[in-house]
Amino acid sequence: MSTTAITDDRVPHTARSAARPHPQVVAGRIITALASAFLAFDATTHLARETHVMEFNAEIGAPAWFPVVCGAVLAVCLVGYLVPRTRAMGTILLTAYLGGACAINLATAATTANVVFAVAMAVLVWAGAWPRDARLRALLQN
Repeated sequence: MSTTAITDDRVPHTARSAARPHPQVVAGRIITALASAFLAFDATTHLARETHVMEFNAEIGAPAWFPVVCGAVLAVCLVGYLVPRTRAMGTILLTAYLGGACAINLATAATTANVVFAVAMAVLVWAGAWPRDARLRALLQN
């Protein structure tokens, strides 16, 4: 008789208990959760046309529909980032979105903190996805 009991999901019990996530994967999940929470909040404020969003929009001279489109694009990119099958593309799209945020802030002479924060969010997006997605790691190995 074998010492490894088979469970309902047909994975040996010892293999299941030995397959604990690597600490880097756990850290990636935590970073992803924190970055995603902020990005979801940001998308929501844009979609809801919150006061500070509309004030910044008026300050840069963008049309009134601009924050809603930005919020929708951010939300779609975030969903792509959170779905494991589309995580690599979502990571790249979020990076592009945050790069656009940097460009707008630089072009309109917004505070340096806005640019630094957008860059920091892009770094966190990658830091959360990198240890959990081999496709992203493969992008930079060649």
